Order: sequence, then C-alpha cells, then structure tokens
Amino acid sequence: MGQYFKAVNTQKQEYVCPWCIGGGAKLWEWAANPQGSIFTLLLRKSSETGGGDIGHVGPQIIELTETSSLSDVVAQAIAREGLPIDIPPESIIGRWAGDPVFLVGDYDTSHLYRWAKSYRNISEPLVDVWNKFIELDELKLQFSPCDSCG
Repeated sequence: MGQYFKAVNTQKQEYVCPWCIGGGAKLWEWAANPQGSIFTLLLRKSSETGGGDIGHVGPQIIELTETSSLSDVVAQAIAREGLPIDIPPESIIGRWAGDPVFLVGDYDTSHLYRWAKSYRNISEPLVDVWNKFIELDELKLQFSPCDSCG
C-alpha cells in the first residue's frame, strides 16, 4: 500500500486532495506529476507581474514585423515587466503564501492527515485556476471529487 500524502494549510484550515485533482497520493506521485506544481500558484508572493507570470496582460510573444525594429520589440517587452497586479485575498493565487503548509502523510503521528478531512477542500477551485494558467493540455489537472473527501 504505502503512505499517502495530502497538502494541508493549518492556518486557513484548507487542504488539497491529490485524488480530487487527478493525481496519486504517494510522495513520489506528488513529485513526478503535474499535481506537485500546484504549489507554484498557492505559494506565489509578489505584488507585481511579468512575462510567464499569472495575470500577465496580453501575449508573452511580441512579433517582429517589417515595420518594427528589434529595439521596438525589446522596449515593448520591458514595458510589460513589473506591472502591478491586484489579486483578491480569496483568490487561489498566493493563497497559502506565508502560511504553515504541510505535505503530510497518513502515517504521521500528528494525525493532521486525518484531521484535515474537517478542513475545506480547495481542490476544485485550484484545478480551475491551474488549468486557465497552464494552458498546456498535457499539464492540465482533472477535478474529480473522490470518496475519501465526502
């Protein structure tokens, strides 16, 4: 069988169920699949944005046309960097930044794995935000509520 893990935020009393986001629950499965990348959204902390970041406005590729010079393209790219971003506190993005967060196993003597079942499962809104951000089909997550969370 092995040990199963879930992501738990004790301050906000929230958790992410690996099965609800279409992954496996063993530590290796968290590490070797896209589900482990969810922490990039949950732990993001910055008041500004840039290329490749969440909330970046417009396409990240600026095309060089016959009428534009390379310096025009570089200037356009630089102008986009560091724009302020207003992320509401209820957002998934950065939601767990600075909080006590654990990838806790069901064998752990703290029993946090079991107690987390009484916390709020944020798996569904996380999958929604993740899939909009990542855009690559092969890295998207699939939300499917599981029996162990009900």
